[in-house]
Amino acid sequence: MRCFGFLPATVVQYARFMKERIGRWIRLASLVVAFAFVFGRSTTAHAYAWMIKHEYTSCATCHADPSGGELLTKYGRATSDIVLRMHYKKQDGEPETPKTGVLWGLWDTPDNLLISGSYRSLTVMRPDQADPVKFIPVMVADLGGQLTLGNFMVGGTIGLGRSARGAVHGAPAQVTTNEDGYNLLSRTHYVGMKLGDSVWVRGGRLNLPFGVRMPEHTTWVRDATRTDRDSDQQHGVSLAYVGERIRMEAMAIAGNYQLGPDRYRERGYSLFIEGVGAGNIAAGLSSKVTYAGEDRITGEVDSVRQAHGMMMRWAPVQSLVVMAEFDALFRSRADAGYVGFTQIDYEPVGGLHFLLTGEMLDEGLAIQSPAPVSAPGQGQPKFGFWASIDWFLYTQLEVRIDAIARQNEPFTLLGQFHLYL
Repeated sequence: MRCFGFLPATVVQYARFMKERIGRWIRLASLVVAFAFVFGRSTTAHAYAWMIKHEYTSCATCHADPSGGELLTKYGRATSDIVLRMHYKKQDGEPETPKTGVLWGLWDTPDNLLISGSYRSLTVMRPDQADPVKFIPVMVADLGGQLTLGNFMVGGTIGLGRSARGAVHGAPAQVTTNEDGYNLLSRTHYVGMKLGDSVWVRGGRLNLPFGVRMPEHTTWVRDATRTDRDSDQQHGVSLAYVGERIRMEAMAIAGNYQLGPDRYRERGYSLFIEGVGAGNIAAGLSSKVTYAGEDRITGEVDSVRQAHGMMMRWAPVQSLVVMAEFDALFRSRADAGYVGFTQIDYEPVGGLHFLLTGEMLDEGLAIQSPAPVSAPGQGQPKFGFWASIDWFLYTQLEVRIDAIARQNEPFTLLGQFHLYL
C-alpha cells in the first residue's frame, strides 16, 4: 500500500536517515533563531539579487511572486523603466513619465490584472567543437499573468519550448509530450490568498524558495540544488512573509505533476529566510530536503537529497554589488559535498552591467562497489569562471553575452536576446 508516494519500508529507511542528521538540523535551527534576532533589528528588506543597491523595500513591491521572479507589478514596470534600462540623454525639466503598461506602455491593464510576456533567444559558441555555433531561436517564449479578486489571486504562465526527452532543463516544465518538436510549457501556475499586508499563501506549481534567485539558471549552485527558474519548479503549497526587516518563504513540495511516473517525483520541503542590515547588506539561510523513489537524472532508487546553506548580497556603493551563496550537499549513498558561487556586478552607467562570477562544485563521491575514483566535481573540487556583459538597452529589451570557462568542460560563449512585454 502506498501513502503519499512512499512504500512503508522506505518510510522506515527515510526516518533512520533523518534521525542520523537531526543534530545538524538542530544546529541549523539555532542559527536561524540567532539570525532572526540579529536582523530583526535591521532596516527594511530589499528586492531580489543586485537590485539591493537601489534600496527597494521588498520583492513583493515589484513582483507578483513575493520572493521575486518573472511577473512584474505596475510599480515594478515603472521601476524597470526608470532604474533598470539605459537612458541615453539627460532629461530636462519634468522627468519622463515611466511606462507601466504592457507592450511598451500601449495597454494599461486594470489594477487587479497583471499581464506579461517573455521571449529569449540563445546563440551558443564552442570554438573547440566540430559544430562550433548553435542558434536556438526559442529559448523562452512565455505569456504570464495574475488576476486578483479581493485577497484572492490566480496566475501562471504558458509558453513554448523545445528540449530532448528526459533533458535536465525544459522537459520538467512540459505540458505536452511531443518528442520531435516544440511543446507547451507551464513553469508556474497557482491560486493563492493574501493575508493582510505581509503574508501570502499559494498552492500550485511554484518557484522553490531557496538561495539567491538569479537569472543564470545553469550555474552549478542552481543545478546542484535543483532550484533554477527554468524548469525546477514543483507543485506544492507555500507560505511567504515579507516584512520590513525580514522576508521568508517555506514550501511543502508535493512533486512535479508534469513529470512521470510517480517514482520520479521529489517530495519534501524548501525554505529560506533573509534579513537586511545597515549598509545595504543582506544575508540569509536556505534549506531543502526531498525524497524520490527513483532519481530522474541519476537513476538512484530511494533517493534523498539535501541542501543547506547561506547567501549574501552587499552593495558597498551604488554601482557595485557582491553576491555569494554556499550550500552543503547531502545525498543518499554518497559523501557530503558542497557548491557555491561569488558574483561581482559593476554598473558604470545605468543599464550596462559587467559581471564576474566564480563557482565551485563537489557533489561528493558516490559510495558504490567497486570503489569509485574521485574526479573534479565528484570527490574533488571543480572550478568555473564567468565573464559577462548585460545591457538593458531599452525599455523591456536586454542583450547579454557570457564567456564561461569551466574545468573539464569546453569553453563556451553565450549570446542572449531578451524581450519582455
